[in-house]
Amino acid sequence: MELLILEDGRSTVGFARFQKKGGAYFFLGAEHSSLEDHATLSSLLRDLAEGEAGEQTVFLSLDAENIFFRELPLPISDRRKQREVLPLQLKGETAIDVEKLIFDALPLADGKVMAIWAIEADLKAKIASLNEAGLEPQVVGSALFHWHHLLPVTGGDAAVALSDGISLAVYFERKPVLFRSLGNGNFLDEIARTLVLIEAGKGIQVERVLLHGSAASSSFEGQTSHIPFESLPVAGGLAEAFPSESMAIENAGAWALAMASLSGEPINFRHGTIAYTAGRDRLKKKLLLTAILAAVFLVLLLAETGLRYYFVRSDISSLDDSIHQIYREIFPARTKAVDEVAEVKSEIRNLGGVTASQEILTALDGVAKAKNDDITAIYEAEVDSGQMRLKGDARSFNAANNFKSRLAPLFDSSQMDEVKSRPDGSVSFSFRGTLKERTK
Repeated sequence: MELLILEDGRSTVGFARFQKKGGAYFFLGAEHSSLEDHATLSSLLRDLAEGEAGEQTVFLSLDAENIFFRELPLPISDRRKQREVLPLQLKGETAIDVEKLIFDALPLADGKVMAIWAIEADLKAKIASLNEAGLEPQVVGSALFHWHHLLPVTGGDAAVALSDGISLAVYFERKPVLFRSLGNGNFLDEIARTLVLIEAGKGIQVERVLLHGSAASSSFEGQTSHIPFESLPVAGGLAEAFPSESMAIENAGAWALAMASLSGEPINFRHGTIAYTAGRDRLKKKLLLTAILAAVFLVLLLAETGLRYYFVRSDISSLDDSIHQIYREIFPARTKAVDEVAEVKSEIRNLGGVTASQEILTALDGVAKAKNDDITAIYEAEVDSGQMRLKGDARSFNAANNFKSRLAPLFDSSQMDEVKSRPDGSVSFSFRGTLKERTK
């Protein structure tokens, strides 16, 4: 998955792209542009977005100048509940009505939270500009609140400050102590004054200030502060994510925000009235498509089942018609049948006794095979104690004798008892034979 982090600075806007591999994000590239070179923010975003393609997640990192925060005692650990309580907690204490603000919270130590809020109208305007450029952000927050990912692996328990020249974060024992936005003047002097106030107010003495972003390239000459300023050390995951140390220092803030999305929920103002719904809408469309396909499959399945049922019913009806026709041919005098199949079976059993039904059927099957077109009809058949008597019509005397010859394999002995000629040359015959033992 590709992550695109848009850094909304005071005078510049930039993209930092990362690729997720395993449990980490790796740097793909970055691009920055000055707001002074574009008529509007939307035009700048469109220019920057021209090279973007494919599915990607977009995060918007705001300048701390557009965010407000305050430390509060709030013994609630659930982030969602903290968001709900903060407007009530700060009602009447903000310059703008809390109904026009969007809140989030960063848990601190000792039952305290850092209440963070921004103006809803400003956020909507920025989101609209990104939407116009085709880059709707899933997360709107600030990388500032996740700089703890940049703390050195060793020596991080001491008081350390991090700055990109625009914002300042102070950590003690790897826990946030202070966040603030810096002015546009000499940020080194402003940091030094802030750290003196922290030492006086909280008794926390910062040992060193680590600079990244554009601040890392600043000159430290003439700095009178006893606190050392130095570039952010590049090691561990930060070093692995970037091809060079200079790229790591320049884009460290964006990388910290990317890592925050892996280790936990980052600060995000996209909830409530400006909640991110594009992902949910895409999921709805996928579920709708799945539901449509399932409905089509169900309709096809029902149609196939209906056709199968229709064909089976047709086969059964055809079989019933055949049975009815055979029954009428066998029993023309019977006007009403109760169970045609059962009656035929009963008559076959009666022909040769209960134990002879199979032998009788075999004999009759042999007679049917011996009959051809020269035998115009067999209208009477009787089987009794191994003796079979047949009466029928043939086209000629020779046809009757040939029929007798074809029946010879079924009988031990056979004879034509009576052959009567008709004026048209056809004959009626009466046949009698003794069934062979294997046929019985």
